[in-house]
Amino acid sequence: MKRMSILKKRRAFCLALFLWLPFGSYAQCVAQGELNVAQVSKVIDGDTIHLTDGRKVRLIGVDTPELDHRDGNHDDFAVEARMMLKKLAGQVVYWQVGLEPEDRYGRKLYYLFTKDRVSISSELLSAGLGYRVAIPPNLNYQSCFDQAELEARHAMRGLWQKPPLWQPKAGFTVVRPTIDLVTRNRGGWWLETEWDLVIHIPRFAEHFWTEKELFLLQGKAVEARGWQYQRKKRQNDRFKSFVLTVKHPQDLRRITVSQ
Repeated sequence: MKRMSILKKRRAFCLALFLWLPFGSYAQCVAQGELNVAQVSKVIDGDTIHLTDGRKVRLIGVDTPELDHRDGNHDDFAVEARMMLKKLAGQVVYWQVGLEPEDRYGRKLYYLFTKDRVSISSELLSAGLGYRVAIPPNLNYQSCFDQAELEARHAMRGLWQKPPLWQPKAGFTVVRPTIDLVTRNRGGWWLETEWDLVIHIPRFAEHFWTEKELFLLQGKAVEARGWQYQRKKRQNDRFKSFVLTVKHPQDLRRITVSQ
């Protein structure tokens, strides 16, 4: 009970700190090129906003913890991420559209910036309130996003207060498995792990790697990130239950034990 009380106080302190910190307090990625301007009407969660003209916008390059709008069982730091972004409500923001301008849900895919040309995605990453993610073809600022997340990781901010652990459930995840087997078929590359999880590189993304690079991952520890789903298993099915899709080498890296 005492430990739970300490954890609750720590979370309350972190929330107060995030609410107080202005944008620009951490590592910054600065906009390159021309910017468009818009006004924020509503903040949905840590990576989704609505603009006053009705556009729904999903930030590029970051995935923040999920809010449970129905039951309130939020992921850790989901509330803090939303509160940090909520400072933008009613404010003017600046944006650049991604090469892929819209997702399957009809949301606009934008890089968002403050009036000082600071990337809002990088601010969330450096505060430890989201995970960097690379989804081709929207790959601008990836190197900078990587550095922003690395700063939070080294400082053990937010989500990085504890190491990521794999959980058998659908959604975004960061995992650190060992690759037991590497195979390829018409569906792409399949990297089987020691868990009930296989990492999938789709055919349309396989050109980012060489065959040698992927085969050399067998027997090695990696860090992978992306959205995973549970596939239906049939009787005597030898395949893994969960599939984690990775689309870019930024999201699949060989690691050492010390990292």
